Amino acid sequence: MDVVRSFGRRLCMAVVLLGSAAPAMAADPPANETPLQLQQRRVDALRAAADAASPTNQPDRDALVRAMIVVMAVADPALLPDATAGLTALPDLRTLCANSAHAGAHLVRMARATGDTEGMLARMSVAVDGTMIMATACSARQLDIQSRAILARPGKQPTAEELTAMQKEADTLPRNIAGIVLGASLTDLNPNSRARTALDGLPVLVEATAAMPPATKAATLEAVRQILDPPDRDGHIDHEARDVLLQALKGSECAAACELLGAAEGRPG
Repeated sequence: MDVVRSFGRRLCMAVVLLGSAAPAMAADPPANETPLQLQQRRVDALRAAADAASPTNQPDRDALVRAMIVVMAVADPALLPDATAGLTALPDLRTLCANSAHAGAHLVRMARATGDTEGMLARMSVAVDGTMIMATACSARQLDIQSRAILARPGKQPTAEELTAMQKEADTLPRNIAGIVLGASLTDLNPNSRARTALDGLPVLVEATAAMPPATKAATLEAVRQILDPPDRDGHIDHEARDVLLQALKGSECAAACELLGAAEGRPG
């Protein structure tokens, strides 16, 4: 179906822009392993599985299911430092976020080896949606940490460089959020996968919405409209699931990043 193929192409793009390894993925963790070390070990196992996969050595269903489960464990927003952790937490946050993007890319490589990339990714949409949820959480949490640090110092004024970097981070939100809403509401996908995406995505969308300045919120709603309109016209959108997430995106809370970036827009925060 064209809708599924289109969704598969979007998943490939979103993740990238974001067999023999099976024993490693299931291995017992070393003693005193940190969450970051466990995440890195899982990503390394996925990389090995993706490196081994090829059209002549296609991963079987069990290997793909294991990889999907590992990606979901790697792309877990619960791993991220709390918003109050301070600037010293940013290096770990960025590593956690990069690992999630790498895990998604490895899953795409495994799907490509099957010769049915789009169909396979559509069947594993819950894992790819997870990487978009993680990417959204990463941006929102980074913005929150940075803006809290700015507001805590004398003068409470960001530099031009800080504002530029924060806005660049905020600009990643519309595309990722649109992908999450699509994954939660496109009826061509497995209903259990859609429900999981909606459940995991909702609190992240609330956090991201609070971090976004008015212009980014407007851009996000427009991105969602553009990606949902074509399948909606063909009757492929679950309106109930869509509306719950849209309501979250219309929230009025304005956290620290929203205040700073909103002020820079010359509009109320």
